[in-house]
Amino acid sequence: MERILAMNLDLLRSSKLLALILGSLLIPLDLDGLRADQIIVSGGRNYEDVTITGATYEQVQFKLPGVSTSQKVDADKVLQLVFSRESSSLARGRGAFENGDWETAANSFKSATSMGDALKKSSAMYMHGLSLLRWGDADASKYAAAISALEAYLSEFEGKKDFYVPHARMALSEAHRKAGNYSEAESALSSLASGSLGRRWVLGARLGKAQSLLAQDKWPQSREEFSSVSNDSNASTDQICQAWIGYASAQQGQKQWRQAADTIRKQILETRNKEILANTAARAHAWLVWGRSTEEQAGGDAGELQWAMIRYLRAAVMASGGNGEVLAEALYRAKELAKKQGDSERAESLTQRLKQVAPDSRWNK
Repeated sequence: MERILAMNLDLLRSSKLLALILGSLLIPLDLDGLRADQIIVSGGRNYEDVTITGATYEQVQFKLPGVSTSQKVDADKVLQLVFSRESSSLARGRGAFENGDWETAANSFKSATSMGDALKKSSAMYMHGLSLLRWGDADASKYAAAISALEAYLSEFEGKKDFYVPHARMALSEAHRKAGNYSEAESALSSLASGSLGRRWVLGARLGKAQSLLAQDKWPQSREEFSSVSNDSNASTDQICQAWIGYASAQQGQKQWRQAADTIRKQILETRNKEILANTAARAHAWLVWGRSTEEQAGGDAGELQWAMIRYLRAAVMASGGNGEVLAEALYRAKELAKKQGDSERAESLTQRLKQVAPDSRWNK
């Protein structure tokens, strides 16, 4: 009996030893998995299970598992960099941003700006500014904070050619424009317009200029700029979508309601371009534009007004995942249309929804 117990104890000890050995072998493999980064690209297959080793606005460098030499991808094709071994603050910020929780996103990214290496710090600083900008669409008082945050990022990383520099320039211009600082909005784009950051960002500068012209009710000038971007073969899918929406909005500014609806349907909602159809934010905005054109052309016709309501509500549903400004405007126009139709119950419901999702928006005042 004693011999059997001794054998069992030896077996138990050897099993524990084996577990420790296996554990020591498995732990590095698991950590390698945790170190895998992602490079999200447009119009192609994403780069997954890689290690990002460098990222400028010219190119992103990375290594594949088991390969010692570095690979690279043109930065113009990259939409986002995702680091798997991020701080909890950075990861929490990304999750909140994707869910349209701008306050949590902004606070989380701000916490993350003091953590991690330069790549993660630059990402956190840029995303902090972008979160404040999106928060500003619901509370205009945040635009000033967004401007400060984006300028802080550029002050530290523009000279290093960081990947997010052109994105931050576009965001800074947008923040100034929405704050009513039109000359500053155009100045923020000067380095992009020069061509030093690549052809894509020359188009970005032209798009930003068109949006500033639109915000100032300069309809013909903005249409000309939007048209030049939408028809440029070097424009990205997102730039094309923004340009066509801007063009249709300028048509509405000129009270060309039918033409605006035709533009938005043909170029955004009924196109055969799969990348455009996959752009939910653009489609939400397009439904809003179409709804307004429908309402303006209705002439009191109940059936047409009902179609306008349907389009406003569809825009609101599609924008609920992140486009705060479109969401607020869609709810506001649907609420006002409900009042016009004498539907007080629906109007009150939409009023409460607007107060809930965008309490400080200009569309709620």
